[in-house]
Amino acid sequence: MEIFYKDEKHLNKPMASPRPRFTRAGRFVRTYMPNNYTRHKHFIAEQMPDLQIESSIRLTVEFYFPPLRSWSEKRLRERLFSYKRTKPDLDNLLKTVLDAGNGKLWKDDNQIVEIRTFKKYESIPRTALIIEELEG
Repeated sequence: MEIFYKDEKHLNKPMASPRPRFTRAGRFVRTYMPNNYTRHKHFIAEQMPDLQIESSIRLTVEFYFPPLRSWSEKRLRERLFSYKRTKPDLDNLLKTVLDAGNGKLWKDDNQIVEIRTFKKYESIPRTALIIEELEG
């Protein structure tokens, strides 16, 4: 399953889970996630099939980011399809996908017992998921 980012309302690349935000309302403090992240997570969930897997899962998540516009043709040839070693952090990218899949692809992300993931540069920004159900 691949998630493509062509919708103009959403970011044109995978998005990492940010830190929660806080606001004071009188004597109380309210915790919330930024709206752009919430919209992005819903955008991902909308593209996922309703599988509701109940068994253990082996998951592969591939994050593909667009090359920088400032790159020369030479650098583009060198770096396209190479690993991306800059931000966003891989664990925060993964959290976004795992949270979006809860109640949609799987009942809860605690069913995932093995994960393989990477981030690379490619001309089409997207996130690809490979889900394997495991016995026992």
